[in-house]
Amino acid sequence: MKYILLALVMCLSACGFQPVYAPSAGAAGHSGYITVEPIRGRSGHILRKALQQELAIGLPNVTQSARLSVTLNEQLTRLAFKPDGAASRSSVIANARYALAKNSGAVNGRVNVEASFNVPDAPYADIAAQTGASDRAMRMLAKRIVDDLRIQLSAG
Repeated sequence: MKYILLALVMCLSACGFQPVYAPSAGAAGHSGYITVEPIRGRSGHILRKALQQELAIGLPNVTQSARLSVTLNEQLTRLAFKPDGAASRSSVIANARYALAKNSGAVNGRVNVEASFNVPDAPYADIAAQTGASDRAMRMLAKRIVDDLRIQLSAG
């Protein structure tokens, strides 16, 4: 039985079989021709992963290697307060400046997003709500960056 299993594994590796969860080209920071530079912080990591997913199909008129660098600024703003002074509504505001450097020049831009949330009464629930809003903001930011790049690159 052991030899049959070993032979089966050897046959699968010879045919080009790759496990579903094996590292792919995108796992190393590459999305086709585009390399997404690391972005600082937890939110930066979420933004970078979202950008890699958005850029998986590529960008118009980008046929050679390019590097996308992003500068992220994120802040929490309390919008509304209860009579006792505790916050009841908050917002995560994220701003990003990006630059896509390629052989024929660079494409720059700036995008902003806001993700609001109700503040729960429990302190740990507030942390979870902030984290969820931050994650949502990073996914929206990635979509806007890639949409902006697609518009700029298809026009030029």
